[in-house]
Amino acid sequence: EAEHYPHLPPATPVPFGDALRDTVNFMGVLIGVNVVALVLYLMFAPFAPLIFWSVNGFLLGREYFTLAAIRRVGRTEAKRLRGKHGLTIWAAGVLMAIPLSVPLLNLVIPILGAATFTHLFHQLASVPRGATAPHPPR
Repeated sequence: EAEHYPHLPPATPVPFGDALRDTVNFMGVLIGVNVVALVLYLMFAPFAPLIFWSVNGFLLGREYFTLAAIRRVGRTEAKRLRGKHGLTIWAAGVLMAIPLSVPLLNLVIPILGAATFTHLFHQLASVPRGATAPHPPR
């Protein structure tokens, strides 16, 4: 953020209680989504890689976006933005989950993911309410 968004004030530290609450909530989501995924794996075994990437894309997108957003806009607004732009966040999470399946490459993906979701947050947070996210130029 310091390099690409120097005009912003320092990010607000997340209070320990909020971080703990988010961690516990995310653990519940993680367990619930993986139980559903297990059933889907058994029912649709040939599609297991697609299910894996979809599920992990959802989980990674949710967590990385929240980590980027909560420091700037707080829990409530981060949750609202995550709901409003869920498909975009999920797609970015899937794009992060796929290379996580590749040995050695998976070691650098979390760093790239943090940077990606920081930029994604700043792009989505700058979209006025009611408008859709700008599309990249063709």
